[in-house]
Amino acid sequence: MNRHELFEKTDEVLQEKIAEFREAEARRIAAIYEKLPRLKEIDEELRKNMSRFTAFAFSGDRSEEAFNRFRKTSLDLQKERAEILSEAGLPSNACEIRHRCEKCKDRGYTDKGLCECFKKELSALTLDSSGLSSDYKNKTFDSFSLSYYKNPADREKMELTLGYAKKYVRDFAKKKENLLFMGRSGSGKTFLSCAIGKACAEQGNYVCYVTAQNMISEFEAEKFGKGGKSGDTERFFESDLLIIDDLGSEFSTQFSESVIYNVVNSRLNSGSPMIISTNYRPEELSDFYHERLVSRLLNEFLTPVFADVDVRELKKLGRA
Repeated sequence: MNRHELFEKTDEVLQEKIAEFREAEARRIAAIYEKLPRLKEIDEELRKNMSRFTAFAFSGDRSEEAFNRFRKTSLDLQKERAEILSEAGLPSNACEIRHRCEKCKDRGYTDKGLCECFKKELSALTLDSSGLSSDYKNKTFDSFSLSYYKNPADREKMELTLGYAKKYVRDFAKKKENLLFMGRSGSGKTFLSCAIGKACAEQGNYVCYVTAQNMISEFEAEKFGKGGKSGDTERFFESDLLIIDDLGSEFSTQFSESVIYNVVNSRLNSGSPMIISTNYRPEELSDFYHERLVSRLLNEFLTPVFADVDVRELKKLGRA
């Protein structure tokens, strides 16, 4: 799902929820009218009085007597209405249809931009379409455990990296930085990539997570119609944050490197941030990729330090 589709779907979901809320409001008010039928009569009389007053105002008649008559009718009805509601123990606005979101009055936006109600729905849909599986959605900052890093130096490294990852999310709207996570398999690179992606998506950002091999496969499908499928590669360029996991695990071909370089270079040129994780060390990247790609990875990306610890292996062995 691309950005435009996400916004359209968000609006559709929000409108459905607003419609359900208004139906519930209508049922609530109908129940009050059934219990207190005079209230319904008063509200109908108030509407008729307002309608007649509007016609009077546009008629050009400036009769003060007529104006006072409309005003008195309205005030008398409102007073009776308030007394009935008070006796029933109901608030004065009990028969008014409320808004699902009082901040934007169910418009989805305020004078300051998108309303929180719209952003909340957008965040949920963004997360669902981000490519983060249900397992990866559970990888959060709160669930990232430092207990596996027994060595004080390793723990200190990961505390700093975890702290930087949290800061990355806090500053995401202001800074568009690229991160290159390098380290051994199981060191926490994917975990923190997903934690950042989930947190950014919850802020309403359009996040795309993909493994290097799956990204290549989608470009192959788009170019060659592989497997009878067509690729959906637009999101790799237009997402607010692109996370490419496990760089180096893809089947290496001239085409695959061309794809990776094109995505990385295009996003760098447009100032669109990326997080890329790889098991390769800096000196190993040149053995597998062309200098032009390696140069961009090492010079245009920040490289937080990961401890040389295989957390997955420790979990398997039950060592916490």
